[in-house]
Amino acid sequence: MNKIYFFLLIALTFGYACKSKPTEVAPPPTENSMPADFEVFLEKFSNDTAYQMKHIIFPLEGRPALKDEKDTISANFKWPKESWVKHGPYNDMNGTFSRSFLNFSGIITEEIADNTGQFTMVRRFSKLGDDWFLIYYKEMGK
Repeated sequence: MNKIYFFLLIALTFGYACKSKPTEVAPPPTENSMPADFEVFLEKFSNDTAYQMKHIIFPLEGRPALKDEKDTISANFKWPKESWVKHGPYNDMNGTFSRSFLNFSGIITEEIADNTGQFTMVRRFSKLGDDWFLIYYKEMGK
């Protein structure tokens, strides 16, 4: 009888020791979780024209705003370096516009929209090597 208890005790001990331990799971990134170096980059990008031009992948993927309803946009449209207009710091125009960021798999999407949501602008940034770059720009429009 002692042998049965002994083997039962060994089996229980072994079973408990082999029990899988819960793994720690990092919380998913939230919409507002921006890397600190991105915030520094965006400040410099918005205020320094030469820096901005060096941190855009030209010809830049994106989409211009439609001027009227008859306009069409080429599926292969790209912003050329020669016609780039500097992007300045964000201005909410006394509460007329709002801005949001989404960090998804290392690509940070910035969206600026008017209060009606009809007019939006989108920029996407990605870290390539040690620096951040603008990789996509949709001009303010419908």
